[in-house]
Amino acid sequence: MMIYLSWLQGYFLAASRELTRLDSITKAPVIHHFSESISGIMTMRSFRKQDRFCQENVSRVNANLCMDFHNNGSNEWLGFRLELIGRIILCASAMFLILLPSSIIRPGNCMLTCYCLWTISLKGFDSSKLI
Repeated sequence: MMIYLSWLQGYFLAASRELTRLDSITKAPVIHHFSESISGIMTMRSFRKQDRFCQENVSRVNANLCMDFHNNGSNEWLGFRLELIGRIILCASAMFLILLPSSIIRPGNCMLTCYCLWTISLKGFDSSKLI
């Protein structure tokens, strides 16, 4: 299980870093175009080119929002996977507590499993916030 979680974290971190980089790359032209449009507003109005600059701004914002959408999607992907793994382990622990006698498995061991699940979910939350 730990091998799978390590692989999952490595896969997520690589993808999320790349998506964050692409988000930053698409954000710079939006800011640059906006500042250039503000400084040249008198020229744009004199040549009646407001519509063209507005369309250009919309297309750049759409490109940036696309990267932002994928970045948020990858964060949700990791959260879903970690919650699914945690719930599977929690259900298995509950089944062991119910079905097996206390001489075979102690309730304290199941509490340790619940603590490990809590730690894994916090690690996943921290990993998504590090990027």
